[in-house]
Amino acid sequence: GYDLKLIDLAMMGLATAVVVIGVKVVGLVLIVALLIIPPVAARFWTERADHLALISAGIGAVAAYLGAAISASAADLPTGPMIVLICFAVCLFSLLFAPARGVVSTLIARGRLIRRVHRRQGLLSLARGEIIFDRLTLSVLKREGLIRSDGVATDAGRAAAARALYEERRWEEARRIHQDEAGLAGFDGLAPIEETLTADEIAAIDEAIGGPHAAEQGAGG
Repeated sequence: GYDLKLIDLAMMGLATAVVVIGVKVVGLVLIVALLIIPPVAARFWTERADHLALISAGIGAVAAYLGAAISASAADLPTGPMIVLICFAVCLFSLLFAPARGVVSTLIARGRLIRRVHRRQGLLSLARGEIIFDRLTLSVLKREGLIRSDGVATDAGRAAAARALYEERRWEEARRIHQDEAGLAGFDGLAPIEETLTADEIAAIDEAIGGPHAAEQGAGG
């Protein structure tokens, strides 16, 4: 319900006023750094524009205070560069450690996804009686106690494999039913189907595939 053109004009007007006034007061480098770096750092922490504005203002204020305090404590440290360096440090920290967008969290999430894929594929291989050669898949299954050191499935592994096979049959039926819908992209086969479809849709899928025993018999054939 907001007029985006007016908001854009207001923001551009504020930015222009800040630059015109700030250049004369603190210099071009500092004013440009304070306009750019805090919002970039804040963007790693939120998806909402109102939160971004508040976080960005907080980062700029803290950086200005710390930079001025550090500069005042030593005669050879100019205020402007210290503020810019602190802004950069906050931005670098955000880039690396922000929970949703940071490099570290992204790498952790990617590693978890890879392990989930290998776990699921390994369980499906166990259920179908296929030999597993991939080292990461074997490592994931061994770590969870789903296979022995010789690659033979444990009781827990056989039960988990049966569940994975049944879930795969459910996903296949879901893809067949929803093949013409845009929501198909959400059927990745990794998330629990209960988090994607309604109870009625799942009941219809279970009826169509005949339950867990029918799925296991179909795989065995």
